[in-house]
Amino acid sequence: MEKYTYLILNIFTILGPIALSFDKRVNFVSKWKWVGISLIPSGLIYIAWDILFTQWEIWGFNPDYLTEINIGALPLEEVLFFLTVPFACVFIFECMRHYFPKLKSPPTLTGIIFLILFLVYLTLGFDKTYTLWASIAAIIGLGLDYSISKWKNLSEFAPSFFVCLIPFFIVNGILTALPVVWYDNDFNLGTRMGTIPVEDAVYLFGLLLPTIIIYSKLKTKK
Repeated sequence: MEKYTYLILNIFTILGPIALSFDKRVNFVSKWKWVGISLIPSGLIYIAWDILFTQWEIWGFNPDYLTEINIGALPLEEVLFFLTVPFACVFIFECMRHYFPKLKSPPTLTGIIFLILFLVYLTLGFDKTYTLWASIAAIIGLGLDYSISKWKNLSEFAPSFFVCLIPFFIVNGILTALPVVWYDNDFNLGTRMGTIPVEDAVYLFGLLLPTIIIYSKLKTKK
């Protein structure tokens, strides 16, 4: 069973959101089509990024916890990560938007706070490849949303992002504690939340915000 560890984590990540998608109040199953489309752009970019960083040994994977089925240069489980995690996070975003429609942060203030945070982080890790590019990706996401909605998407996304961090820390905590995924600290700041590099939270933000922007745009057009 050890070799199925990462695969099982992927399954558990998406199992709850799929099961609860049929709840009639949120009716998330009717939005699967839009979710699927919204996952593609960021997913392809981040998979390409993942391939490069794996080849450069900025991070890597422990074969003891993998099925050893590969898709291109990546383990199957790592490719699935870019489907299961964003899917679950969009589900959380949609649930919060349905049950807490007034829970939004001030768009301009939220955007400025995140921008300053990522710029500071970029400056601190300018010579650290993972820190640098995770910060750049997050800043690009902020810039994209500002150009599209003046950070209105961000104001809806921010509360759900912090909720998404809870299951993300659980799953990623297991991945980095065993470790299923290892990181070379020469390429990051070496600051950890337990066993998780701080960069992973920035990485997640950069992955999710463009996904939410596309998802919200598709729903609006519908």
